[in-house]
Amino acid sequence: MKLTYVCVEGTPQELDASEVVRQLVQQQSAALDTVRRTPRVVVDPESDDDVDFGWLVEGDVPGVAEEGQSTVKAQLAFNPAAQQFLDFMAEATSWENVGVHGIKRKSWQEGDPLDYTGYLRLRRKGSQYGGFVYAFASTGVINFRLLYSDEIAELAPDAYQLSKGNHQYMVNIQIHDENTLKQALSLAELAYDAT
Repeated sequence: MKLTYVCVEGTPQELDASEVVRQLVQQQSAALDTVRRTPRVVVDPESDDDVDFGWLVEGDVPGVAEEGQSTVKAQLAFNPAAQQFLDFMAEATSWENVGVHGIKRKSWQEGDPLDYTGYLRLRRKGSQYGGFVYAFASTGVINFRLLYSDEIAELAPDAYQLSKGNHQYMVNIQIHDENTLKQALSLAELAYDAT
């Protein structure tokens, strides 16, 4: 893998007018993603320590309410497959009547914002069930409202069965590349159809 790092400083007007910047951008052979490594300081949500060189997420995390955007982006800073996680969220939230929710902590009171630090709950609006997917932005782990079976094992070889927890949510997969992203979307569609 070849990594090229270029840092150019200037006002937006100076950068727009720069022939050097224009040539550098034209030399890019790959598409520019919305997630990239960049020197910055972010707060690790697990330890409150400053950590350098987190992932920078530009734009909004699909489906996440404004109140949860900064929290989820901070979690994505530690996910090496942040772009694939965003792709998962973009696809799953494009399905009919899907909403993304934070959680109400035990101390939650009317008017309090939802908590987006643990996981995101993807839920089909109007469904009598809870979320069909629980998504953990910091790790890329997706928990599905499915029971593990031979069909699941064949459809998603990287999925694994949980041995404890809610008996309705017994299938997990960790998104770490395009292959696991495709498997996660297949499982999410199964869970969506079942709710």
